[in-house]
Amino acid sequence: MENTFRDLSRFFKALGDEPRLQLVALLTQQEPGQAMCVGRLARELGVTDSAISQHLRVLKDLGLVRAERRGYRLHHFIDSERLTVYQNLVPRILVRSLLVIDDGRIIERGTHDSLLAAKGFYYRLYMSQFARAGIDATVL
Repeated sequence: MENTFRDLSRFFKALGDEPRLQLVALLTQQEPGQAMCVGRLARELGVTDSAISQHLRVLKDLGLVRAERRGYRLHHFIDSERLTVYQNLVPRILVRSLLVIDDGRIIERGTHDSLLAAKGFYYRLYMSQFARAGIDATVL
């Protein structure tokens, strides 16, 4: 659990910088295959190329951003699998009780761990998110 707190702390610290949070938001809006280079990201956010490079370094160290080379340039995109891992850490730590609603009705209620243990609707929904990404959610 200590590593979980450390990882989540690094995640929040990285996103606690407003321009970096704007960069993450921009990267998450990209269509698959439409990753942007540093210059384009800088123009979109109205900052310098070096500022974008510094923010990307922090996000890459966190595992949130990856890059692929296209010609002479690197094009950057969100690692959606890693983002999903961080998104799923938040309710495990910060949320006391979850309500699972289906068709306007509360069908399950409990903590993240108790709902997973019950292996009901929440469990199937949670596992399906990781299955699509090819991640074994049982190890998280």
